[in-house]
Amino acid sequence: MNEPSLRLRLTVWYTLALLVTLCLGAAVILREQAGVGMRRVDRELEALAGTLTGVLGDELRENPDVGEAAEEACKTVKAPGRAVAILDTSGRPLAAHWDRLSPGGVLTGRDDSRRVWTASSPGGDWRVHAVPQSFQTRALVLLVAAPLSDVRREQHEVQEAMVIGIPIVLLIAVAGGLYLASVGLRPITDALRTQRQFMADASHELRTPVSIVRVSADVALSREHRDEGEYREALAIVVGQAQRLGRLVDDMLVLARADAGGYALRLVDLYFDEVVADCRRAAGVLANERGVTIHLAGATDVSVSGDEDLLRRLVLNILQNAVQHSPAGGDVEVELAREPGQVRLRVSDHGSGIPIADQTRIFDRFVQLDASRGGRGTGLGLPIARWIAEAHRGTLALEASDPQGSTFTVVLPAKPPENRQPVEDG
Repeated sequence: MNEPSLRLRLTVWYTLALLVTLCLGAAVILREQAGVGMRRVDRELEALAGTLTGVLGDELRENPDVGEAAEEACKTVKAPGRAVAILDTSGRPLAAHWDRLSPGGVLTGRDDSRRVWTASSPGGDWRVHAVPQSFQTRALVLLVAAPLSDVRREQHEVQEAMVIGIPIVLLIAVAGGLYLASVGLRPITDALRTQRQFMADASHELRTPVSIVRVSADVALSREHRDEGEYREALAIVVGQAQRLGRLVDDMLVLARADAGGYALRLVDLYFDEVVADCRRAAGVLANERGVTIHLAGATDVSVSGDEDLLRRLVLNILQNAVQHSPAGGDVEVELAREPGQVRLRVSDHGSGIPIADQTRIFDRFVQLDASRGGRGTGLGLPIARWIAEAHRGTLALEASDPQGSTFTVVLPAKPPENRQPVEDG
């Protein structure tokens, strides 16, 4: 009898706390959103007042008649959806373009002590700026105004979103609170923490290529006509970032399935030396582009039991990492050795090494220590490689690293050697 009551009380307190938090957050967001919109309008009006000041000054230098100069200035600065007026010190309009603003309410309620205020009009509220200016011996007041309809509309949209969103969040919270209270919090808290961290890191990594694609498309479409070369350049950027997104999403799916325990290994008996040789040829394309040479030496007929696709990915990730961190004209040494009960693969580069403070971070997800790679990697290659090794009851470790290079070592369980005919390496 006590357990349901306790679960209900926990859920009620959790829901009330969440409701208060959401309401306070909504109030803060609404206030800040209104302030941001008002500041945006004020900046626009300040710029418009500055333009009107310059134009009126030019007109007065050409025509000393203040009324005619004011008329010409208002015509020049007149903009749709904006009210512009030039007043004398007594508040009488010398020239004006009121648009949809009612001048009666603005001029009647004007206070010389105020420079910025919000005026009511039959068509809605307007933001008004009154800027006193002196032109030679003549003092004038430049009045500019803009409607607040966009700001009010944005406020209403945010309010509507909150009216819909807060009840939905509360319903989800009630269901989640009942579940959490009934099954215990610790395992779920750990899982949620891992998921939140993964999603936060993933969203951070996804933001850059998505932004580049969006900006490239916006730039290409910003003008009605462009040269074919400009469109090709924009599409090349989009394709490159799409490829990067594809690699990133693929890596993320592998890790997500691995975390969920849903990646079943397809174990087969295979020769690991052949897998290493194939990966060396595949990595040779990147190595040739960078002027790096990959040297392979060691044992043959090295038999293991494992998932061939995953083992290829493991070796290729390590080889690509070594090539990318090797200087142009450098070498990557790959050594395969058979030891009692296990197989050892060493991959050594001749790069600048990994700082001691960062050596414990290299297998963390989304960690990229080399900023010179310009975002070409995803920061998931080594974490995926380590998971593959551990899924095969093996290990992947940084054996050594100094200013002359780094060495990574993979150790996998070995199968007894089998007799086979030698195969030519084409």
